[in-house]
Parts: sequence; structure tokens; C-alpha cells
Amino acid sequence: MEPMNFNFQCGDPPPPSGLSIGIVGAGPSGLAAAGDLSCLGHAVEVYDKMPRPGGLMLFGIPGHRIPRERIEAGTRHMARQYGVIFHTHTKICCSAPLFEEEGDHFCNEVKGLGDMITKHEAIMIATGSWRSRKMGIPGEDLPGVCSGLEFLFPNRAAHDCAPGVKAPDVAGKKVVVIGAGHSAVDVAHGAAALGAASVDMLYRRTRAEAPCGRLEIERLEAAGVVWHEGCLPEAVLGELAATGLVCKQGGLTRSFEADLVVAAIGEVATPPFAKELGLESVRKGEVRWLNMTAIDNVFVAGDALTGPSKIGKAIYSGLRAARSLAQWLDLNAQNRQTEFAGDELISREADRFPGGDFRDAPRVRGR
Repeated sequence: MEPMNFNFQCGDPPPPSGLSIGIVGAGPSGLAAAGDLSCLGHAVEVYDKMPRPGGLMLFGIPGHRIPRERIEAGTRHMARQYGVIFHTHTKICCSAPLFEEEGDHFCNEVKGLGDMITKHEAIMIATGSWRSRKMGIPGEDLPGVCSGLEFLFPNRAAHDCAPGVKAPDVAGKKVVVIGAGHSAVDVAHGAAALGAASVDMLYRRTRAEAPCGRLEIERLEAAGVVWHEGCLPEAVLGELAATGLVCKQGGLTRSFEADLVVAAIGEVATPPFAKELGLESVRKGEVRWLNMTAIDNVFVAGDALTGPSKIGKAIYSGLRAARSLAQWLDLNAQNRQTEFAGDELISREADRFPGGDFRDAPRVRGR
């Protein structure tokens, strides 16, 4: 099976540049940045709380979408051929207490951002979206209610034998899935494959508006999943554990029996030190160097910057941030900081050219 090629922008490893770069997060954005920067000869070290690099590509998305073997072969190639060092089981803290996000059970070591800044010439924050959104309805904290990530993650990570991580037991149970994105589709397929007695999928809009698309819904129905549209959840039923779900459908109240309710309605990015790094200003384009935070040598990319996105967008974000970081290092190495037109703000994200050369790269006088 062909490995993922994160170093597609170069052939043989280049001569060492003598510069060290630390990347926080080994998901698609972080791996894309690591591949690009190692192609420039920089010594790249990647830090991630999970036992293996890959992020949610490896631990959240089912193998039939992205084969595990391709990801693992690609990261091994990066390590062996380009010298990228992966520090797994390591979390750079913190925007949230430990064990509030999926995957924290694997963390054996916690490092501070200050230590990273001291060790490396530049840092890239490329953490993903590991905290699930809440429905905001009564009963959602009952046992028997979980998020899409909480359902999918153990299926992919159970074999790594972390304490408290085990595959969900849904055999013979009635499962209700809320949402219509690809995560919700994966949950519904997973529940059916694990022997659920029934799987009902609820979405607040119509089939035509479902993010996953009509084809995925048709495949679900062929697998025995029952599709319900126009359903807005109002409360989870139960006292000691979930026994059902109440929703509004077409102006009427409707109840569903359920042993397990899975709210697959998306995730939230939780980058470390978001306020201190001024990430909101970076998102708005109110900075003087593309993807750079309030700390000069700390950059940000992927979900940490944009919020949850598709893999392609995360990879693009990582590549663009890597290019900006590399240009910043080049300018510093040449002692040309005075040529940087620091009084100009870069354009806002919505106005940037979506591909090709970086026309919104920092302005340098004389060019």
C-alpha cells in the first residue's frame, strides 16, 4: 500500500540548515508542515499526546476512509529519511485541564510552551479539535450519552491499551445518532457493524442539506439505519441513564427509545494559550506576518487557527504556515528585519488568494 508522502516537495534529504523547529500536533496540518520544513533541511521535532502520529486521521476517521497503514508508513518515512523526531505521549499545556479532551489518557509527559520556545528557533501550533460540542439540552450528561468522537475514538484507539479507553458495547442496543456529517455517518455505520439492535439517525434539516451528501444517507439506509429529518433534539430521557430522546419534528413532539444517544454534531478546537498567543487576531488577519502569533517565533495552523475543517484544508493551512515560518527564519538569518514593513497589516483571511503563490506574504521593502 502506497504510503502518504508528506515530503512531496523534495526528493533526497537536503543539507541541514542548522535550525530547529518544534511542531505541536501530529495531525494532518502538523504533518504537512513537518514534511515541508524538513524538505528545507530544518531539524523538525513533533510533539503529540497520542501514542503514534496521525491525529484524528489515525484515531478518529475509520480505516476504510483513510487506511492506517498509509499514515504510519508516511510518518515512518519522514522519520527515517528526513530525520523528523516524534515525541509521542506528550502534551503541551494547556488550554484545558488534562482528561477533558479525547486522547488525554495517553499523555505521559507535559511540557510548557516556554520550554519549547527556549529549545527551538520557531514553533508551530497545529493542535486539532479534540473536544466535542454539547447539544445544550436537559439530560445530555446522563450515562448512555456520548459524542461522536467519544464513540469513534475508542474503536480506533482501544488496541493501544490506554487506561479508560475501550470500544463501545452496543450489541443488541438501540442507538440514536444526532447529526448528518461524516462523523455521524461513521458512528451510524459503526453501531450497525457492532451489532446494534437498531440505529436511528436524526438531523435538524433535510436530506438535501445534509453535509454528508445523499449518497452516504442511501448507503446508511441500505445498511439498515433509519433516517429522520427535521428533528430538533429537546431532551434526553432517563433518570440514572439514558432511555430515550425527545425531539421536535414538523411542529410535533416525538420520542425515540434509546440505550445509547450519540451527539455527532462536531468538535471544538482547544489550542494551548489561545489568549496569550492572540489567536483571534491571527484569525482576523490583524497581524503583520502570515500565521504568526503575538510571540514572534510562534506560528499557528490548522484547526487551532480555523476551527474544525476537512483534512485537505488542514493540510493546506499547514503548508502555508510552514512557508510563512520558513520565510520568517530566512529574513532573520540574513539580519534583514529592518526591511520588513511592520506598519502594514496583512489582508484578512477571506480576501486571500486560495492557492498558488502567497500574495499575502509579509511585505519586504525594496521588492
